[in-house]
Parts: sequence; C-alpha cells; structure tokens
Amino acid sequence: MRTRITFSICLCLLFAGRASAQWVVSDPGNLAQGIINASKNIIHTSKTATNMVNNFQETVKIYEQGKKYYDGAPV
Repeated sequence: MRTRITFSICLCLLFAGRASAQWVVSDPGNLAQGIINASKNIIHTSKTATNMVNNFQETVKIYEQGKKYYDGAPV
C-alpha cells in the first residue's frame, strides 16, 4: 500500500508541467494618464496657493486701512 502511494505521487510529479513566471505587464496609457493627472493636481494646488496669497494681501491692506483710520482718529 505504501509503495503504491509513493509510486502514484512519483508518477504525478513526473507528469507535472513546468512552472514559469509571467512577464510584467505595464500599461503605458495608464502611466501617461497618471503623469497628466499629477501635473493637473500641481497646477490646481499652485492656483489655490496663489489665491490664498492674494486674499491674505487684501486682508493686510484692509487691516492697514482700518489701523490708519482708527490710529489717526482724534480722541
């Protein structure tokens, strides 16, 4: 019985196919789209930062005008 099982296992291993690794599949279209999306994100972020700086400069201007008005007002 033991020899039959061993023989069966050896027979199965004998007819087993050869295993081989698959090639890496890369999608250049997806890579290009990722680069385009990243550049759009950078442009959007820089526009947001520019708007924030402009809004802050406007706030400073309004603050300076208010300070000038209240500091120059007679008591």
